[in-house]
Amino acid sequence: MRGEGAPPDDTDGDVCARVEALAGTWRGRAAGAERERTLPRETVDELLDSGLLSLAAPTCHGGPGSGWPTLAEAARRAARACPSTGWTIGVVGGHAALAGRLSPEASGLLFAKGVRQVFSTASAPVDGRITRVPGGFEVAGRWRFCSAVDHANWVMLNGWCESPSAPERVLVPLRADQVTVEDGWHVSGMSATGSKNILVDGVFVADALVTSFDACFGERWPNGSGPGPGAGPRTGAGAGSTDYLGGVPYLHYMNSVVIGPLLGCAEGAFDHYAASLSPRDGGRPRALDDLLVQDGLTESAAELACARHLYSAVCATLHSAGVGRRALTSQEGAVISRDRAYLARLCVRAVQRLVQLAGTAAHHDASVVARHWRDLQMMAAHRDVSWALNFPAYAALAIESGGATTAGSDAPGRSDVPGRDDALPAVAESHR
Repeated sequence: MRGEGAPPDDTDGDVCARVEALAGTWRGRAAGAERERTLPRETVDELLDSGLLSLAAPTCHGGPGSGWPTLAEAARRAARACPSTGWTIGVVGGHAALAGRLSPEASGLLFAKGVRQVFSTASAPVDGRITRVPGGFEVAGRWRFCSAVDHANWVMLNGWCESPSAPERVLVPLRADQVTVEDGWHVSGMSATGSKNILVDGVFVADALVTSFDACFGERWPNGSGPGPGAGPRTGAGAGSTDYLGGVPYLHYMNSVVIGPLLGCAEGAFDHYAASLSPRDGGRPRALDDLLVQDGLTESAAELACARHLYSAVCATLHSAGVGRRALTSQEGAVISRDRAYLARLCVRAVQRLVQLAGTAAHHDASVVARHWRDLQMMAAHRDVSWALNFPAYAALAIESGGATTAGSDAPGRSDVPGRDDALPAVAESHR
C-alpha cells in the first residue's frame, strides 16, 4: 500500500526528486517572498534550470511533454514548502502547454528561444479591450491577476474581441516589454505569486499570432489519434505515454491544476502543526495528554486523506483520457469538477481546525501555519474550485439519470433499483 504522501500513479519520479532537492531552499525563502510579494529571482532561476517550469512544454518545441499527474504532483510537493512556488510550477508552468496550443505562428514565436521561458497569462480584464483592426488586432487597457508577471518573457491575454461581426473570445500573446506591470497585488494570501496588473497601451498584433479560444482549448486531434503512446523521451514512470496536453481538449486540465498546490499547501500546514507538538528538548509531548488536540489532529488527518483520494482520482481520470487521446465524457467532466471543489473544502476544513487548536499563536505573521492558512484561503477562493460554480454540472447529471450511480464508478447513471420512486424526477422537474 502506498504511503499517505506517495505520488499518484504515472508520476515521473525524477521530477519529484528534483522538487524535493530544492524544497528546503524554497521553505527558507517563503517568508521573505511573502513580504516582497513576488518570488525571488533565485527561485525562478532554479525552476527554469531544473526544468520545473517547462514540464508541460510539448516535445515538438523541445519540452519533455510530461503527463498531467507529473505537473500536478510537482506543484503539490513544492507547495508543502512554499505554496506560491507550488502555484508557479503548476499554474504558471501549465501555461507552457497553452503556449504550444496557440496558432503555429504564435507557438513558434513563443518557443523560438527554447522552453526556458516564463509564460504569464491575463484573463481578468479591468478595462482591457481587444479590437479587430485591418490585418490584426489592437490591445489596450488593464488586466488583473497575472501570476509571476515580474519574471515573464511572454504574457498571453484572454478576452473578447470587439468587432463588427459576432464577438469572439481570443488569446493574444505579447512580449513582456509590450506591457507595463502595475503593482496592485496587496493581498492577504498568495502574496509571493506576484499576480499583479498589466497595462497595455494600444499594441498591434498580427492576425496570424491570435488564436480563438475554442481552437486553443478544443480538441486538436480526433479521438484516438495524435502521437502514439510511445511519443516523447522516456525519462520516468509513465513518461513514454505522455505528451498529450497539446492535443486533447485542455480546459479541464488547466482548470484542475490548482488542486496540486492547494493540497500541498494544506499538507504543509498539517506537517508544521504536527511538528510543533513535539517539544524541542525531546521530552514528553504535552499533546499526548490533550484529547482535544488529538481529536482535532486526527480528524484533520482523515480529511486530508480523503482529499488525497480525490486528488488521485482526478489525476487518474485526466491521465487516462490523455493517454487515450480522447475527450472527457460529460460524466467524467462533472465528477472532476465536483471532486476538485470538494477537495478544496476538505483542505480548508482540515487546516482551519488546526488554526483553531493552535489559538492566537497561529495568527502571528511569523507562523508557518498562519502563512499556509492565508495562502490556502486565497487558493480556495479560485473559481476553478468554487463549490457554487462546480456542483451544478454533477447535480444535473445525477438528477437526470434518476439519482443512481453505477456500481464501482463515480459516474452517475440510471440503475434498475427495485422500489425506485418514478415520481421523483417529476418533482425535481418542477424545481428546475
